[in-house]
Amino acid sequence: MAIRYLARAERSASQVERYIRGKGASRAQGQGVVRELERRGYLNDQAYATRWAESRLLRRPMGRDRLKLELLGRGFEEAVTERALQSAYRSISEQELACRALEGRTARTRPPQWVRFLRQRGFDDDTIQQVTQVDLETGLDEL
Repeated sequence: MAIRYLARAERSASQVERYIRGKGASRAQGQGVVRELERRGYLNDQAYATRWAESRLLRRPMGRDRLKLELLGRGFEEAVTERALQSAYRSISEQELACRALEGRTARTRPPQWVRFLRQRGFDDDTIQQVTQVDLETGLDEL
């Protein structure tokens, strides 16, 4: 049953355990199935988290904090999440990602909207200020 579940899409260990338990297995049985799948190489949370984080950034540029929340929400452990974030942000800076996120928006929107959009995407104020050149303390009131 767990292998069929994995055949449809890549999953985290916690997702598989939740699925198995939802089908009536005990907690110990769910953990046993997960351990066996990991032993056989069918489950590797670190590799999956890293791939998922990197592809997520390609499709939807976002700040480190937002991506961390998304990884944790998918059931990855804190240590796995931190290593995936290190790998995902190794080759690109948050400033570059923020610029990519704004592409095509600057011509049809104004700076306050840029700031709001980048905050929604999880970029920190320092990154937003560097990319938009808006002083977040006083600049938005003047625009």
